[in-house]
Amino acid sequence: MLITRRSFLKGAALVAASSSFAPSFLARTAHAALSGNNRLVVIQLSGGNDGVNTVIPYGTPQYAQSRPTLAIPQDQLLPLDANVGLHPNLAKLKALYDQKAVAVIQGVGYPNPNRSHFQSMQIWQTSSPDSSLQTGWLGRYDEANLPGQRLGALNFGALLPRTFWTEHTVVPSIGNLNEYQFMTDPRAREDSQAQIDTINKIFNTPIGRDVPDFFRQAAVDAFQTAADLKSAVNGTKATAQYPTTPLGRQLQLVGQLIGSSLGTRIYYVSLGGFDTHSGEKRVHDTLMKTLDDGLDAFVKDLQAQGNFASTTVMTFSEFGRRVRENGSGGTDHGTAEPMFVLGGSVNGGLYGAYPSMSDLDVGDLKFTTDFRSVYSSLVGDWLGADPAPVVGGSFSRLPLFAGSALANAA
Repeated sequence: MLITRRSFLKGAALVAASSSFAPSFLARTAHAALSGNNRLVVIQLSGGNDGVNTVIPYGTPQYAQSRPTLAIPQDQLLPLDANVGLHPNLAKLKALYDQKAVAVIQGVGYPNPNRSHFQSMQIWQTSSPDSSLQTGWLGRYDEANLPGQRLGALNFGALLPRTFWTEHTVVPSIGNLNEYQFMTDPRAREDSQAQIDTINKIFNTPIGRDVPDFFRQAAVDAFQTAADLKSAVNGTKATAQYPTTPLGRQLQLVGQLIGSSLGTRIYYVSLGGFDTHSGEKRVHDTLMKTLDDGLDAFVKDLQAQGNFASTTVMTFSEFGRRVRENGSGGTDHGTAEPMFVLGGSVNGGLYGAYPSMSDLDVGDLKFTTDFRSVYSSLVGDWLGADPAPVVGGSFSRLPLFAGSALANAA
């Protein structure tokens, strides 16, 4: 068997990096009651989705006036009521909306909006418009409510988003499941299992000091999560035909893991390409279809499994786009945006007020729903935890879920 110091260190580094680790030797503190086995799937629409052409205010004349080339004709969009409709490429989502399984939340944002991709995404992921919180809102939920669950939350992507950052928890970040494993020395392929067994033995020996034991435990966790994930995926098959887009592949893997006995509560996936400063129509049309097709396959998969009622999907973007199109056939960074929340237990319908198209803030929409109200509803009424420490304060909730106190009152 061939193991060099260099290959050992390289393999150990890859294991640690693949786990996207934080100091797991520190004790988790708060414990809260869980709400059954409810799961949350978050879809990040990266780049700033054009909310005005996603949930379209066709009932106001300012819409067509502000977008001479980008406005979607009324006979093509999918009406939700007499004033707003969905992008024509969201037909499958519209069918779910008609089945009362989709909540369309209008005008979502926060005070003093930031139009920087980095800063605004950080605000959404930390749930902290004033930057007083540095950890992520889903990381805080994981830390307080999923103690001891190595796979309580999963991210699908090359980098761990800030939404999972904490000081005390480990959230694996998976770019490619086939590469989520210990990389053995390629010169000794016939001894790869022996290499893994040797490294496992080394890492399973406590050292008795915090920092070395942190790296040791991170490696142990990475080995085990890789094995658990492969076992879960190998034991399940997709029950729907997924599109071959990156989002489709991510959602297919999420569907397989939900269909297994893995027990993960939070899944995080992303779809990029929404920074449409020029030539928006073709790009945005394609992105809407990509989202629609991915969600349609995912919902059909969950329905066939019998897991649609216990799964909720939330979409968000770091900001919307400006009301008026620019001179390049695109739109620039804006503010308020729509969010979709869908699932078998969702009280579907329109929520919040669509921002005025005439009373603008220097050309931008004024938000009408604080995004932390949506987060509070998800954490408090769906995941069954106290939302205040997770979201960063007390915010009004929306009656998004059947059986919630607000829904019953409504």
